[in-house]
Amino acid sequence: MSSERPREGGSNQRLGKAGEGAARRELSRMGYEILSANYRTRDGEVDLIAREDGQFVFVEVKTRLGRSYGIGEEAITPTKQARIVKAAQAWLQEQGEAGAEWRIDIVVVEPGHLNVHRNAVAEPDA
Repeated sequence: MSSERPREGGSNQRLGKAGEGAARRELSRMGYEILSANYRTRDGEVDLIAREDGQFVFVEVKTRLGRSYGIGEEAITPTKQARIVKAAQAWLQEQGEAGAEWRIDIVVVEPGHLNVHRNAVAEPDA
């Protein structure tokens, strides 16, 4: 379990916001249309919501200053994945897009580089 969790007003929260900004800029450069940020429901949250090539993309951003707490991808546990899926489904339902194509991408921001992992989380079978 990582201790790099954001605290209200703390430096980790500022780090997370900076990482989300970097992710937003890179995704926009790559052709993603950013639709929303920090969407929250009772069951989960999504850092960025975008559209690319007619598909909705729900983006989880993990920002790290180093690897002392592991790589960012490791922080996307099965529980976290399920929460992202629930939030994505809620957003789609709210938008009247329940049948639309969608995927979940992960963006890992570390000093000196940013990696975009497309379709990184599969929707669980219903």
